[in-house]
Amino acid sequence: MIDLNEISTQITMKIDDGLTSPMNTDLRTDEPYDFNSLKNEMAHKKVADENLLIIYPEDDVLQIDIDNEHSYLLFTNQVMILSKFMQVQKWDVTPSKSGLPKRHITVSLGRAVSSLERLALQAMLGSDRIRELLGFVRLQQGELHPTLFFERKS
Repeated sequence: MIDLNEISTQITMKIDDGLTSPMNTDLRTDEPYDFNSLKNEMAHKKVADENLLIIYPEDDVLQIDIDNEHSYLLFTNQVMILSKFMQVQKWDVTPSKSGLPKRHITVSLGRAVSSLERLALQAMLGSDRIRELLGFVRLQQGELHPTLFFERKS
């Protein structure tokens, strides 16, 4: 006979382990962030050094940076809720340059959003919370493009 309480306990333990694991990038605090490293000029240096492209969002687009399965599940839930209150035309999911489980999701909305709205919506949809917090810092410091994706050249 299957013990549903035991199965539930095992699933809960796996979820707890996944949420508190040092591999969960949502919990990283070891990066030595300073504003100079956040400037767009550093992004341009990175793309030159690593042979990447910078993709800036259109006015009606969100760029969701997913680093783990938990955040992807959060996104799929949250985007369904958002679509009840705001026109979500479509979303495209691609593996990030680092590979799965990391993903880049581009969400096309039915209207333009401000940079601040974009950062808030991206965070609420499960995008890398540190990325979105640093995007807010970049916006406050006057950066014109606080949101961007790095993609590999094809």
